[in-house]
Amino acid sequence: MSEKKVQQAGELKKSLSPIGLWAIAVGLVVSGDYYGFAYGFAEGGPVSFLVSFIPVTLMYVPFLFCYTELATSIPHAGGPSAYARRAFGPFAGFITGFSVLIAFLISPCAVALATGALVNYLVPAIPALVATAVFFVFFMLFNLTGIETSSKLELVVTIVSLVGLIVFAVAAAPHFEMSTFVGVEEGESVFTNGFMGIAGAMTFSMWFYFAIDGAAMNAEEMKDPHDIPKGYIPAVATLFITSLISIILPAGIADYNAIASVDYPLAIALETPYGVGTFLPKLIAAIALFAMVASFSAIILSFSRQTYAMGRTGYLPGIFARTNSKGCPTYGLIVPGTIALIVTVLTNDTGLMVTISVFAALIMYTIAILSTFVMRKKEPNLERPFSAGKVMPVLALIFDIVLLVCVLWANISALIWVIVVYVVAIIYYAAYGKKNIRPIEEEFNIE
Repeated sequence: MSEKKVQQAGELKKSLSPIGLWAIAVGLVVSGDYYGFAYGFAEGGPVSFLVSFIPVTLMYVPFLFCYTELATSIPHAGGPSAYARRAFGPFAGFITGFSVLIAFLISPCAVALATGALVNYLVPAIPALVATAVFFVFFMLFNLTGIETSSKLELVVTIVSLVGLIVFAVAAAPHFEMSTFVGVEEGESVFTNGFMGIAGAMTFSMWFYFAIDGAAMNAEEMKDPHDIPKGYIPAVATLFITSLISIILPAGIADYNAIASVDYPLAIALETPYGVGTFLPKLIAAIALFAMVASFSAIILSFSRQTYAMGRTGYLPGIFARTNSKGCPTYGLIVPGTIALIVTVLTNDTGLMVTISVFAALIMYTIAILSTFVMRKKEPNLERPFSAGKVMPVLALIFDIVLLVCVLWANISALIWVIVVYVVAIIYYAAYGKKNIRPIEEEFNIE
């Protein structure tokens, strides 16, 4: 990397506490408890959806233990891209970083679309797509204020979102019926589409944890990177509980077919026992907006740090590594954010957005898990304030492969688009990305 490009790179500010990291980690995901997941009901019914959540959890929990080990030993804004580069070399680092960008550029599209639908549900006079665009632009610009302001917002909106899920649970629980949750006539199979129903639902079960890994990209901004487990592990526990609320209760109080294709399933589910247009469904829809803010703002924060890190490394032009006076990578936020906004307006399909995001994420997860094994062997003396142990990485890899096979099997028609995107990325790397890479010793301060 040229001296000029190194000088262009700004520095991120170290002002993030464990509670702030917890808020970002939960905030990244919490909107998934309010929208997006409901498409999983259509794959094979509520029971298949609940069963699909088991292998997803068995992948994410050990994966996040591995991820925490890597984040505390290599606190880098590139997150998995940095781990992969250190373990396998520059090409693996680029592909991993590119996968993060694809997942994190597309997932806010889904959040923004759901937000527009929610606003339209609450105020029908406001067109959904207009609300989507305004929401997108406002919170993209808000994140230019820096990590300290962003993390404070995350804490507030995340807590409000969790309170909303508690309100929903209290309102829904008295009306829960097991027969409604099962959703089939006596004598019929609860697995309405067999194995394919479970496999198809896994894509949407992942939505309950999807993007939590983005918090690792704020590792450089932690006051003490050793505190990362104090934020990450409670976040996983929080999301496990909220996921069960969203899978079990909506389908237990309403016909799952009625909520399987809407972007505000909790509100629609409450309309069955409480009535259309009544206070509680509207309240939950309003609180869902806080969840959308939490996830959208945190995802924007994460992909801007990934873009910043790739610009600083040299995979992307050095301009992406410039920061403003608040320590925010201005171009690293605005340029990819604008691309995401264009994709949002042109696509307008939440289900497709979820599927594409999941494909890219699984590629990144696989490389990150393998990085754990390689780094232990390659750099055994590296300081590791947190260890995932011997069993967790093995479990993570096994269930990651299970999820990858199932998602591919259930979404084979989307595979061609994934291949095209990665071929373009490889061509870019060969033409530009590999020519300006910063020396690894310089980037990681290796003596």
